[in-house]
Amino acid sequence: MQNLLSKVLDENKKILDDIFFDSNDVKRQRVLLADSEQALLVYVDGLVNSDILQRDIVPFLVQLNSADIFDESMALSNIPAIDSSIVKDFDSLVTDIVTGKAVIMFNGYDQALSVNVVKFEKRSITYPDVEKNVRGPHEGFVEALNTNVTILRRIIKNPRLKFKYIKVGTLTNQTALIVYIDGLANSENIQTVYNKLQDTDYDGVFDTGYLEQMLTDNPYTPFPHFIATERPDKTVSALQEGKIAIIIDGSPSALIMPTSFFSFFQAPDDYNSSWLVGSLNRLIRVSSFIIAIFSPALYIAIVSFHYYMVPLDLVIPLAESRMKVPFPPFLEVLILEFTIEMLREATIRLPTYIGTSIGIVGGLVIGQAVVDAGIVSNLVIIIVAATALASYLIPNYDMGLAVRYIRFIVMGFAAIFGMIGVVICALFIIAHLVVLESLGEPYFKPAMPFRTRDLKDTIIRPTLKNLRKRPSTGNPKDDIRGK
Repeated sequence: MQNLLSKVLDENKKILDDIFFDSNDVKRQRVLLADSEQALLVYVDGLVNSDILQRDIVPFLVQLNSADIFDESMALSNIPAIDSSIVKDFDSLVTDIVTGKAVIMFNGYDQALSVNVVKFEKRSITYPDVEKNVRGPHEGFVEALNTNVTILRRIIKNPRLKFKYIKVGTLTNQTALIVYIDGLANSENIQTVYNKLQDTDYDGVFDTGYLEQMLTDNPYTPFPHFIATERPDKTVSALQEGKIAIIIDGSPSALIMPTSFFSFFQAPDDYNSSWLVGSLNRLIRVSSFIIAIFSPALYIAIVSFHYYMVPLDLVIPLAESRMKVPFPPFLEVLILEFTIEMLREATIRLPTYIGTSIGIVGGLVIGQAVVDAGIVSNLVIIIVAATALASYLIPNYDMGLAVRYIRFIVMGFAAIFGMIGVVICALFIIAHLVVLESLGEPYFKPAMPFRTRDLKDTIIRPTLKNLRKRPSTGNPKDDIRGK
Protein backbone atom coordinates (compact mmCIF):
# COMPACT_ATOMS: atom_id res chain seq x y z
CA MET A 1 0.00 0.00 0.00
CA GLN A 2 1.19 3.51 -0.78
CA ASN A 3 2.04 5.12 2.56
CA LEU A 4 2.32 8.82 1.76
CA LEU A 5 -0.72 10.81 0.71
CA SER A 6 -1.04 11.87 -2.91
CA LYS A 7 -1.91 15.36 -4.12
CA VAL A 8 -4.69 13.84 -6.23
CA LEU A 9 -7.82 13.50 -4.10
CA ASP A 10 -9.34 10.69 -6.18
CA GLU A 11 -6.20 8.56 -5.75
CA ASN A 12 -6.38 8.99 -1.97
CA LYS A 13 -10.07 8.13 -2.00
CA LYS A 14 -9.43 4.97 -4.02
CA ILE A 15 -6.83 3.78 -1.48
CA LEU A 16 -9.24 4.46 1.38
CA ASP A 17 -12.00 2.58 -0.47
CA ASP A 18 -9.68 -0.42 -0.74
CA ILE A 19 -8.79 -0.22 2.96
CA PHE A 20 -12.37 0.19 4.18
CA PHE A 21 -14.18 -2.07 1.73
CA ASP A 22 -17.25 -3.74 3.28
CA SER A 23 -17.19 -1.05 5.99
CA ASN A 24 -20.47 0.77 5.57
CA ASP A 25 -20.00 2.67 8.82
CA VAL A 26 -16.99 4.55 7.37
CA LYS A 27 -18.58 7.57 5.70
CA ARG A 28 -16.90 9.47 2.88
CA GLN A 29 -18.53 12.85 2.16
CA ARG A 30 -17.37 15.29 -0.54
CA VAL A 31 -17.34 18.99 0.36
CA LEU A 32 -16.87 22.00 -1.97
CA LEU A 33 -14.66 24.77 -0.62
CA ALA A 34 -15.30 28.48 -1.14
CA ASP A 35 -13.22 28.50 -4.36
CA SER A 36 -15.00 25.33 -5.69
CA GLU A 37 -12.06 23.04 -4.89
CA GLN A 38 -13.00 19.59 -3.60
CA ALA A 39 -12.39 18.14 -0.14
CA LEU A 40 -13.25 14.71 1.25
CA LEU A 41 -14.54 14.27 4.80
CA VAL A 42 -13.97 10.74 6.18
CA TYR A 43 -15.26 9.50 9.55
CA VAL A 44 -16.76 6.47 11.28
CA ASP A 45 -20.46 6.84 11.91
CA GLY A 46 -21.19 6.33 15.58
CA LEU A 47 -17.71 7.26 16.80
CA VAL A 48 -17.89 10.95 15.95
CA ASN A 49 -20.21 13.67 17.15
CA SER A 50 -22.26 14.17 14.00
CA ASP A 51 -23.89 17.32 15.39
CA ILE A 52 -20.54 19.10 15.77
CA LEU A 53 -19.45 17.76 12.39
CA GLN A 54 -22.45 19.10 10.47
CA ARG A 55 -22.96 22.24 12.56
CA ASP A 56 -19.37 23.48 12.88
CA ILE A 57 -16.84 21.59 10.76
CA VAL A 58 -18.68 21.46 7.40
CA PRO A 59 -19.76 25.17 7.45
CA PHE A 60 -16.18 26.10 8.28
CA LEU A 61 -14.91 24.14 5.28
CA VAL A 62 -17.34 25.62 2.77
CA GLN A 63 -16.14 29.11 3.74
CA LEU A 64 -12.46 28.18 3.43
CA ASN A 65 -10.34 28.88 0.36
CA SER A 66 -7.96 26.17 -0.80
CA ALA A 67 -5.00 28.54 -0.56
CA ASP A 68 -5.63 29.00 3.16
CA ILE A 69 -6.03 25.31 4.01
CA PHE A 70 -2.68 24.68 5.65
CA ASP A 71 -2.00 28.27 6.64
CA GLU A 72 -1.69 27.95 10.41
CA SER A 73 -3.13 31.39 10.98
CA MET A 74 -6.19 30.59 8.84
CA ALA A 75 -6.98 26.89 9.28
CA LEU A 76 -5.58 25.12 12.30
CA SER A 77 -6.04 28.04 14.64
CA ASN A 78 -9.61 28.77 13.50
CA ILE A 79 -11.00 25.28 12.99
CA PRO A 80 -13.86 24.75 15.47
CA ALA A 81 -12.33 21.81 17.36
CA ILE A 82 -10.25 21.52 20.51
CA ASP A 83 -7.76 19.05 19.02
CA SER A 84 -6.66 19.13 15.39
CA SER A 85 -3.48 18.04 13.61
CA ILE A 86 -1.94 17.50 10.18
CA VAL A 87 -1.29 13.97 8.87
CA LYS A 88 0.85 13.10 5.86
CA ASP A 89 0.72 9.30 5.66
CA PHE A 90 -2.00 6.68 5.40
CA ASP A 91 -0.94 4.83 8.57
CA SER A 92 -1.62 7.87 10.75
CA LEU A 93 -4.71 8.77 8.73
CA VAL A 94 -6.32 5.34 9.09
CA THR A 95 -5.46 5.20 12.80
CA ASP A 96 -7.15 8.57 13.37
CA ILE A 97 -10.26 7.46 11.48
CA VAL A 98 -10.76 4.20 13.40
CA THR A 99 -10.17 5.96 16.75
CA GLY A 100 -13.06 8.35 16.15
CA LYS A 101 -11.50 11.38 14.51
CA ALA A 102 -12.77 13.07 11.37
CA VAL A 103 -10.17 13.37 8.58
CA ILE A 104 -10.38 15.97 5.81
CA MET A 105 -8.37 15.48 2.61
CA PHE A 106 -7.98 18.20 -0.03
CA ASN A 107 -7.39 18.06 -3.75
CA GLY A 108 -3.93 19.37 -4.66
CA TYR A 109 -2.40 18.71 -1.23
CA ASP A 110 -0.50 15.70 0.09
CA GLN A 111 -1.61 16.48 3.63
CA ALA A 112 -4.86 16.05 5.52
CA LEU A 113 -6.52 17.63 8.54
CA SER A 114 -7.42 15.37 11.46
CA VAL A 115 -10.08 16.77 13.80
CA ASN A 116 -10.98 15.26 17.16
CA VAL A 117 -14.79 15.03 17.37
CA VAL A 118 -14.97 11.70 19.21
CA LYS A 119 -18.27 10.69 20.73
CA PHE A 120 -19.34 7.20 21.77
CA GLU A 121 -21.75 5.55 24.15
CA LYS A 122 -20.43 4.59 27.58
CA ARG A 123 -21.76 3.08 30.75
CA SER A 124 -22.52 5.48 33.56
CA ILE A 125 -20.41 5.44 36.72
CA THR A 126 -21.93 2.84 39.03
CA TYR A 127 -21.20 0.97 42.25
CA PRO A 128 -18.44 -1.68 41.88
CA ASP A 129 -20.34 -4.92 42.56
CA VAL A 130 -17.26 -7.10 43.11
CA GLU A 131 -15.63 -4.85 45.74
CA LYS A 132 -18.27 -3.54 48.10
CA ASN A 133 -17.72 -1.28 51.08
CA VAL A 134 -19.81 0.23 53.87
CA ARG A 135 -18.08 3.58 54.25
CA GLY A 136 -16.30 5.55 51.57
CA PRO A 137 -16.95 6.35 47.88
CA HIS A 138 -19.47 4.23 45.98
CA GLU A 139 -18.20 4.83 42.45
CA GLY A 140 -16.22 2.52 40.22
CA PHE A 141 -14.28 2.61 36.99
CA VAL A 142 -16.07 2.20 33.65
CA GLU A 143 -14.96 0.92 30.25
CA ALA A 144 -14.30 4.42 28.84
CA LEU A 145 -10.65 5.35 29.33
CA ASN A 146 -11.24 9.12 29.30
CA THR A 147 -13.85 8.78 32.04
CA ASN A 148 -11.45 6.80 34.23
CA VAL A 149 -8.74 9.43 33.71
CA THR A 150 -11.24 12.11 34.72
CA ILE A 151 -12.16 10.19 37.89
CA LEU A 152 -8.51 9.96 38.94
CA ARG A 153 -7.88 13.62 38.09
CA ARG A 154 -10.89 14.64 40.18
CA ILE A 155 -9.52 12.80 43.22
CA ILE A 156 -5.84 13.77 42.83
CA LYS A 157 -5.86 17.49 42.03
CA ASN A 158 -2.13 17.67 41.49
CA PRO A 159 -0.01 18.07 38.33
CA ARG A 160 2.32 15.34 39.62
CA LEU A 161 -0.27 12.77 38.56
CA LYS A 162 1.09 11.42 35.27
CA PHE A 163 -0.29 9.17 32.52
CA LYS A 164 2.25 7.41 30.28
CA TYR A 165 0.64 6.47 26.97
CA ILE A 166 1.25 3.19 25.09
CA LYS A 167 -0.56 1.12 22.46
CA VAL A 168 -1.33 -2.56 23.12
CA GLY A 169 -2.90 -5.19 20.87
CA THR A 170 -1.46 -5.55 17.39
CA LEU A 171 -4.96 -5.92 15.90
CA THR A 172 -7.18 -3.90 18.24
CA ASN A 173 -4.71 -1.01 18.79
CA GLN A 174 -6.03 -0.23 22.26
CA THR A 175 -4.72 2.55 24.44
CA ALA A 176 -3.17 1.72 27.81
CA LEU A 177 -2.01 4.25 30.37
CA ILE A 178 0.66 3.77 33.01
CA VAL A 179 -0.51 5.89 35.94
CA TYR A 180 1.88 7.14 38.60
CA ILE A 181 2.66 10.12 40.81
CA ASP A 182 5.84 11.90 39.80
CA GLY A 183 8.27 12.11 42.68
CA LEU A 184 6.78 9.07 44.45
CA ALA A 185 6.82 6.19 41.94
CA ASN A 186 10.10 4.43 41.29
CA SER A 187 11.34 5.39 37.81
CA GLU A 188 12.89 1.94 37.25
CA ASN A 189 9.52 0.29 37.88
CA ILE A 190 7.84 2.66 35.42
CA GLN A 191 10.41 1.92 32.73
CA THR A 192 10.19 -1.83 33.38
CA VAL A 193 6.42 -1.83 32.95
CA TYR A 194 6.68 0.32 29.80
CA ASN A 195 9.27 -1.99 28.24
CA LYS A 196 7.24 -5.09 29.04
CA LEU A 197 4.10 -3.57 27.51
CA GLN A 198 6.04 -2.65 24.40
CA ASP A 199 7.25 -6.24 24.08
CA THR A 200 3.73 -7.71 24.29
CA ASP A 201 2.83 -9.25 20.94
CA TYR A 202 -0.84 -10.19 21.02
CA ASP A 203 -3.83 -9.48 18.77
CA GLY A 204 -6.12 -7.96 21.38
CA VAL A 205 -5.93 -7.07 25.06
CA PHE A 206 -9.51 -6.96 26.28
CA ASP A 207 -8.95 -6.59 30.01
CA THR A 208 -6.24 -5.96 32.57
CA GLY A 209 -6.23 -9.72 33.19
CA TYR A 210 -4.49 -10.15 29.83
CA LEU A 211 -1.84 -7.62 30.86
CA GLU A 212 -1.34 -9.32 34.21
CA GLN A 213 -0.55 -12.62 32.50
CA MET A 214 1.85 -10.89 30.11
CA LEU A 215 3.66 -8.91 32.82
CA THR A 216 3.93 -11.66 35.41
CA ASP A 217 7.36 -13.06 36.23
CA ASN A 218 6.07 -16.55 37.07
CA PRO A 219 3.07 -17.74 35.01
CA TYR A 220 3.00 -21.13 36.77
CA THR A 221 1.48 -19.99 40.04
CA PRO A 222 -2.15 -19.68 41.13
CA PHE A 223 -1.40 -16.59 43.23
CA PRO A 224 -2.09 -13.21 41.57
CA HIS A 225 0.99 -11.02 41.10
CA PHE A 226 -0.90 -7.73 40.90
CA ILE A 227 -4.12 -6.32 42.35
CA ALA A 228 -7.00 -5.79 39.92
CA THR A 229 -9.55 -3.34 41.27
CA GLU A 230 -12.59 -1.44 40.04
CA ARG A 231 -12.33 1.06 42.90
CA PRO A 232 -10.76 4.49 42.16
CA ASP A 233 -10.16 5.14 45.88
CA LYS A 234 -8.15 1.92 46.19
CA THR A 235 -6.14 2.87 43.10
CA VAL A 236 -5.42 6.35 44.45
CA SER A 237 -4.35 4.89 47.78
CA ALA A 238 -1.84 2.65 45.97
CA LEU A 239 -0.55 5.57 43.89
CA GLN A 240 0.07 7.53 47.09
CA GLU A 241 2.28 4.67 48.30
CA GLY A 242 4.51 5.06 45.24
CA LYS A 243 2.98 2.18 43.31
CA ILE A 244 1.99 2.09 39.63
CA ALA A 245 -1.41 1.48 38.07
CA ILE A 246 -2.33 0.45 34.54
CA ILE A 247 -5.70 1.32 33.00
CA ILE A 248 -6.72 0.21 29.53
CA ASP A 249 -9.42 1.30 27.12
CA GLY A 250 -12.37 -1.08 27.34
CA SER A 251 -11.67 -2.41 30.85
CA PRO A 252 -13.43 -1.18 34.02
CA SER A 253 -10.53 -2.14 36.30
CA ALA A 254 -7.05 -0.93 37.12
CA LEU A 255 -3.99 -3.10 37.69
CA ILE A 256 -1.89 -2.10 40.71
CA MET A 257 1.79 -3.07 40.96
CA PRO A 258 4.04 -4.02 42.65
CA THR A 259 2.14 -5.61 45.50
CA SER A 260 2.60 -8.03 48.37
CA PHE A 261 0.71 -11.07 49.59
CA PHE A 262 -0.75 -9.19 52.56
CA SER A 263 -2.24 -6.46 50.33
CA PHE A 264 -4.87 -8.91 49.08
CA PHE A 265 -6.46 -9.03 52.55
CA GLN A 266 -6.84 -5.27 52.90
CA ALA A 267 -10.00 -3.32 52.10
CA PRO A 268 -10.84 0.42 52.02
CA ASP A 269 -13.15 -0.03 55.00
CA ASP A 270 -10.11 -0.89 57.13
CA TYR A 271 -8.96 2.72 56.93
CA ASN A 272 -12.42 4.28 57.11
CA SER A 273 -13.12 2.79 60.53
CA SER A 274 -11.32 2.52 63.86
CA TRP A 275 -7.92 0.83 63.80
CA LEU A 276 -9.21 -1.74 66.30
CA VAL A 277 -12.08 -2.75 64.02
CA GLY A 278 -9.84 -2.68 60.94
CA SER A 279 -7.26 -4.92 62.62
CA LEU A 280 -9.96 -7.37 63.71
CA ASN A 281 -11.32 -7.56 60.17
CA ARG A 282 -7.87 -8.28 58.76
CA LEU A 283 -7.27 -11.01 61.34
CA ILE A 284 -10.58 -12.59 60.34
CA ARG A 285 -9.65 -12.47 56.64
CA VAL A 286 -6.21 -14.01 57.13
CA SER A 287 -7.75 -16.70 59.36
CA SER A 288 -10.37 -17.38 56.70
CA PHE A 289 -7.56 -17.85 54.15
CA ILE A 290 -6.07 -20.60 56.32
CA ILE A 291 -9.46 -22.18 57.05
CA ALA A 292 -10.48 -22.16 53.38
CA ILE A 293 -7.33 -24.04 52.35
CA PHE A 294 -6.77 -26.52 55.17
CA SER A 295 -10.07 -27.35 56.93
CA PRO A 296 -11.31 -29.99 54.40
CA ALA A 297 -7.82 -31.52 54.25
CA LEU A 298 -7.60 -31.70 58.04
CA TYR A 299 -10.94 -33.53 58.17
CA ILE A 300 -9.75 -36.04 55.57
CA ALA A 301 -6.42 -36.60 57.34
CA ILE A 302 -7.94 -37.02 60.83
CA VAL A 303 -10.79 -39.30 59.81
CA SER A 304 -8.64 -41.43 57.50
CA PHE A 305 -5.41 -41.71 59.50
CA HIS A 306 -5.52 -39.90 62.85
CA TYR A 307 -8.95 -40.62 64.29
CA TYR A 308 -7.35 -40.91 67.75
CA MET A 309 -6.95 -37.10 67.68
CA VAL A 310 -10.75 -36.72 67.83
CA PRO A 311 -12.11 -36.19 71.38
CA LEU A 312 -13.92 -39.22 72.74
CA ASP A 313 -17.23 -37.36 73.02
CA LEU A 314 -17.08 -36.62 69.30
CA VAL A 315 -15.86 -40.01 68.08
CA ILE A 316 -19.18 -41.82 68.61
CA PRO A 317 -21.39 -39.19 66.82
CA LEU A 318 -18.82 -39.03 64.00
CA ALA A 319 -18.80 -42.82 63.63
CA GLU A 320 -22.60 -42.96 63.64
CA SER A 321 -22.88 -40.28 60.93
CA ARG A 322 -20.31 -42.07 58.77
CA MET A 323 -21.92 -45.50 59.07
CA LYS A 324 -24.39 -44.70 56.27
CA VAL A 325 -21.76 -43.14 53.96
CA PRO A 326 -20.34 -45.66 51.44
CA PHE A 327 -17.49 -43.38 50.30
CA PRO A 328 -14.07 -42.77 51.85
CA PRO A 329 -13.57 -39.31 53.47
CA PHE A 330 -11.68 -37.88 50.49
CA LEU A 331 -14.39 -38.80 47.99
CA GLU A 332 -17.07 -37.66 50.41
CA VAL A 333 -15.55 -34.18 50.74
CA LEU A 334 -14.71 -34.03 47.02
CA ILE A 335 -18.34 -34.68 46.02
CA LEU A 336 -19.62 -31.91 48.24
CA GLU A 337 -16.85 -29.45 47.32
CA PHE A 338 -17.42 -30.07 43.63
CA THR A 339 -21.15 -29.50 44.09
CA ILE A 340 -20.44 -26.21 45.90
CA GLU A 341 -18.14 -25.09 43.06
CA MET A 342 -20.80 -25.92 40.45
CA LEU A 343 -23.40 -23.91 42.38
CA ARG A 344 -20.98 -21.01 42.76
CA GLU A 345 -20.18 -20.98 39.05
CA ALA A 346 -23.85 -21.33 38.07
CA THR A 347 -24.80 -18.41 40.32
CA ILE A 348 -22.16 -16.20 38.66
CA ARG A 349 -22.95 -17.12 35.03
CA LEU A 350 -26.74 -17.23 35.11
CA PRO A 351 -29.00 -14.15 35.15
CA THR A 352 -29.78 -12.77 38.59
CA TYR A 353 -33.35 -14.04 38.85
CA ILE A 354 -32.27 -17.57 37.83
CA GLY A 355 -29.20 -17.43 40.08
CA THR A 356 -31.46 -16.87 43.09
CA SER A 357 -33.40 -20.03 42.22
CA ILE A 358 -30.13 -21.97 41.89
CA GLY A 359 -29.18 -20.86 45.39
CA ILE A 360 -32.48 -22.17 46.77
CA VAL A 361 -32.06 -25.50 44.94
CA GLY A 362 -28.48 -25.76 46.21
CA GLY A 363 -29.62 -25.17 49.78
CA LEU A 364 -32.12 -28.01 49.48
CA VAL A 365 -29.67 -30.39 47.82
CA ILE A 366 -26.78 -29.72 50.21
CA GLY A 367 -29.08 -29.68 53.22
CA GLN A 368 -30.75 -32.55 55.01
CA ALA A 369 -31.58 -34.36 51.75
CA VAL A 370 -27.97 -35.24 50.95
CA VAL A 371 -27.47 -36.52 54.51
CA ASP A 372 -30.64 -38.64 54.42
CA ALA A 373 -29.49 -40.12 51.12
CA GLY A 374 -26.31 -41.33 52.82
CA ILE A 375 -23.96 -39.52 50.44
CA VAL A 376 -22.16 -37.37 53.03
CA SER A 377 -22.15 -37.04 56.80
CA ASN A 378 -23.41 -34.16 58.92
CA LEU A 379 -19.92 -33.04 59.94
CA VAL A 380 -18.78 -32.78 56.32
CA ILE A 381 -21.63 -30.39 55.54
CA ILE A 382 -20.55 -28.16 58.43
CA ILE A 383 -16.90 -28.22 57.35
CA VAL A 384 -17.60 -27.54 53.67
CA ALA A 385 -20.06 -24.76 54.55
CA ALA A 386 -17.49 -23.14 56.85
CA THR A 387 -14.86 -23.50 54.10
CA ALA A 388 -17.11 -21.84 51.51
CA LEU A 389 -17.96 -19.03 53.92
CA ALA A 390 -14.27 -18.48 54.70
CA SER A 391 -13.39 -18.26 51.01
CA TYR A 392 -16.04 -15.56 50.55
CA LEU A 393 -14.36 -13.39 53.19
CA ILE A 394 -11.26 -12.85 51.03
CA PRO A 395 -11.80 -9.34 49.57
CA ASN A 396 -9.83 -10.01 46.37
CA TYR A 397 -11.51 -12.21 43.76
CA ASP A 398 -8.26 -13.45 42.20
CA MET A 399 -6.89 -14.53 45.56
CA GLY A 400 -10.18 -16.34 46.21
CA LEU A 401 -9.70 -18.28 42.97
CA ALA A 402 -6.18 -19.23 44.06
CA VAL A 403 -7.54 -20.55 47.37
CA ARG A 404 -10.11 -22.70 45.57
CA TYR A 405 -7.40 -24.20 43.36
CA ILE A 406 -4.93 -24.90 46.18
CA ARG A 407 -7.59 -26.45 48.42
CA PHE A 408 -8.08 -29.43 46.09
CA ILE A 409 -4.32 -30.08 45.93
CA VAL A 410 -4.03 -30.08 49.73
CA MET A 411 -7.03 -32.43 49.95
CA GLY A 412 -5.28 -34.89 47.63
CA PHE A 413 -2.08 -34.84 49.70
CA ALA A 414 -4.10 -35.32 52.90
CA ALA A 415 -5.88 -38.35 51.41
CA ILE A 416 -2.53 -39.99 50.53
CA PHE A 417 -0.17 -38.97 53.35
CA GLY A 418 -2.49 -37.85 56.13
CA MET A 419 -1.35 -35.06 58.45
CA ILE A 420 2.18 -35.26 57.03
CA GLY A 421 0.74 -34.36 53.61
CA VAL A 422 -1.02 -31.32 55.07
CA VAL A 423 2.20 -30.13 56.73
CA ILE A 424 4.19 -30.67 53.51
CA CYS A 425 1.64 -28.64 51.53
CA ALA A 426 1.77 -25.83 54.10
CA LEU A 427 5.57 -25.71 53.85
CA PHE A 428 5.44 -25.76 50.05
CA ILE A 429 2.91 -22.90 50.01
CA ILE A 430 5.08 -20.76 52.31
CA ALA A 431 8.22 -21.56 50.30
CA HIS A 432 6.40 -20.73 47.07
CA LEU A 433 5.22 -17.39 48.46
CA VAL A 434 8.76 -16.56 49.57
CA VAL A 435 10.30 -17.07 46.10
CA LEU A 436 7.56 -15.21 44.19
CA GLU A 437 8.12 -11.66 42.99
CA SER A 438 5.82 -8.85 41.93
CA LEU A 439 7.54 -6.56 39.44
CA GLY A 440 10.88 -7.56 40.91
CA GLU A 441 9.77 -6.98 44.51
CA PRO A 442 9.54 -9.88 47.03
CA TYR A 443 5.94 -11.11 47.13
CA PHE A 444 6.00 -12.12 50.81
CA LYS A 445 7.44 -8.81 51.94
CA PRO A 446 7.64 -7.63 54.76
CA ALA A 447 7.59 -11.11 56.35
CA MET A 448 10.36 -12.30 54.03
CA PRO A 449 12.61 -10.42 53.68
CA PHE A 450 11.78 -9.19 57.15
CA ARG A 451 10.92 -5.49 57.43
CA THR A 452 9.95 -4.44 60.96
CA ARG A 453 8.76 -1.02 59.80
CA ASP A 454 6.26 -2.43 57.30
CA LEU A 455 4.79 -5.08 59.61
CA LYS A 456 2.57 -2.50 61.26
CA ASP A 457 0.26 -2.29 58.21
CA THR A 458 -0.06 -5.94 57.23
CA ILE A 459 -2.29 -8.05 59.48
CA ILE A 460 -2.61 -5.37 62.17
CA ARG A 461 -3.73 -1.91 61.07
CA PRO A 462 -2.25 0.81 63.30
CA THR A 463 -3.62 4.30 63.85
CA LEU A 464 -3.22 6.83 61.06
CA LYS A 465 -0.69 8.75 63.16
CA ASN A 466 1.54 5.68 63.10
CA LEU A 467 1.30 5.42 59.29
CA ARG A 468 3.46 8.43 58.56
CA LYS A 469 5.92 6.31 56.57
CA ARG A 470 4.96 4.73 53.28
CA PRO A 471 5.43 0.95 52.92
CA SER A 472 8.57 -0.10 51.04
CA THR A 473 6.71 -2.47 48.67
CA GLY A 474 6.69 0.03 45.80
CA ASN A 475 10.15 1.49 46.60
CA PRO A 476 8.77 5.05 46.78
CA LYS A 477 11.17 7.96 46.32
CA ASP A 478 9.65 9.77 49.29
CA ASP A 479 9.07 7.65 52.41
CA ILE A 480 7.21 10.25 54.47
CA ARG A 481 3.50 10.97 54.02
CA GLY A 482 2.54 14.65 54.00
CA LYS A 483 4.87 17.62 54.11
